[in-house]
Amino acid sequence: MNKLRGRPDSGISNAATTGSLRDPGGPRAGSTGAPSFAELRRPTLVNSKITYDTNTTASLPLLVRPWASGYEHGFRQGSYIFVADEDCNPQMCTAADLPTLNFLLENVHVPEGRRMQPKLLAGDTDEFLEKWKFFGVMRNDMMANSMLQKLYNCDVFGRSMMANIFGDKLKRGDHVGLALIEVKNIRGVYSAYMQPDGSGLPGVLVKKPNVLQLCGTHNGKTMYPGDPVVKHHIPLGVISHAVAKVPSKNFIMRALRESEQFKLLPRIEVLMI
Repeated sequence: MNKLRGRPDSGISNAATTGSLRDPGGPRAGSTGAPSFAELRRPTLVNSKITYDTNTTASLPLLVRPWASGYEHGFRQGSYIFVADEDCNPQMCTAADLPTLNFLLENVHVPEGRRMQPKLLAGDTDEFLEKWKFFGVMRNDMMANSMLQKLYNCDVFGRSMMANIFGDKLKRGDHVGLALIEVKNIRGVYSAYMQPDGSGLPGVLVKKPNVLQLCGTHNGKTMYPGDPVVKHHIPLGVISHAVAKVPSKNFIMRALRESEQFKLLPRIEVLMI
C-alpha cells in the first residue's frame, strides 16, 4: 500500500486559477495579523459568500411634478406609478397612481369646461398607450418634507411590496398584473363621478357611460364587476409572499378611485419581471 507523504494540499476556492499542484497560484488564504511586504506584493482574497445574489431589487428615483390639486401627495408605498410621456423631461415628470389615472380616464368624457389638461387625457386604448407609460411601484418618499415637487423611489425590477388590488386566494407562484379595461356602465359600478381625494361629483357629468379604467389581474383574470373587456394587459410579476389580511372586493373597488382608501390596502411581496 502506498503511504501518503507530507501534508495534504489545503485546496483553493477559485477554479479558474492556474499553477502547479505545489503552488496553485492565484490568491491565497489571508492571515489574521498585519500583512507582510511579501503578502502585499501578492494580495489575498477573502470571500464568505458561496452563492450569487438572486431576486435583487432595482429601484429608480422619480422626481414628480406637482398637481394643482396635490394628487401626488396621495402616493404611498405599493402605489402603481404611471408617467405622462408628453409631459416629462430629464429633470421632472407628471406622474399618476391608479386612483388619479382612473379619474383622468373618466374625466375625458365630461364637458370641455370641466376637463383636465388635454395632453393628459386618453379616450381610447391607443391614446392611453401613447400618452401613459407604466414606471414602477413606489417604494418610499425621498423628499417627505417638500411641499412642491416630490422625489419618489420606485421599484422597477426584483422584489417589491405592492398593494393588494388583486383579491383573495392569492398564493405563491401566482401571476399578477394590471389591465386596461372598458367598463360598459361606469355608473353601475360607481354611483358618483369620483375624484382621487374621495369627493364625488354628479354622475351626469360623464357624457359616455363606457369608459376605460385600470384594475388588477390575478392569473390573467380581473375581479371587476360586469365582465369588462380587457383592452391591454401589463404583467407585474410572480407572488412570493401573500399572508396579509385579504381586503374585501368592495374595499378594493373603492381603493381604485380613492387615494385615502388605497393607502389602507394590505401589501404583498411580488417578484417583478
